[in-house]
Amino acid sequence: MAGKTPRDAAEYFVRFLRESLSCLSDHYLTAFQQSEKLFKVYYEPYAEVVARNYTNYQVSIVQIFRTVPDLQDEKQFKAKTQEYSYTLLKEGREIVSYHWHPNDPGVSYPHLHVHEKAIKRIHFPTSRVCLEDFILMLFRDYEIRPVVSHAEYKQILEKNKKNFEKWATWKIHHQ
Repeated sequence: MAGKTPRDAAEYFVRFLRESLSCLSDHYLTAFQQSEKLFKVYYEPYAEVVARNYTNYQVSIVQIFRTVPDLQDEKQFKAKTQEYSYTLLKEGREIVSYHWHPNDPGVSYPHLHVHEKAIKRIHFPTSRVCLEDFILMLFRDYEIRPVVSHAEYKQILEKNKKNFEKWATWKIHHQ
């Protein structure tokens, strides 16, 4: 995901996000440059998805990243995640959310919210969560229907997760 310029690095990163999300929905992913090196990618409005039992859900995706020089190759730039929020909603109410917003006061570590009436709002600590793992969880645990074949989404998500892990500054901890 490195590029010769900061813009190239940003475009490569967004291309991978779009490709991974194309397995989940054909909803348009908005990407814009907030400042010289800061970018935001998100669904607006939420993407509509459907489970195998015909339950309707919405998905919110927000990824903020910046471009930085690649420490491995001084002639290259790479995208570096600044924060993320991946949320599954039903009828506009959050069900499950993975967040990482290290610059906000309070909770700076990656965490999970489970939104149930019986559970108060708790920040369950997690490892870093990549978008591809979130999408796979939706397919597996919520039985969301992919918009591509099983073979196609498996190949895309595995490839993009490997690329993400290759370029990640801090690693995902697998169980």
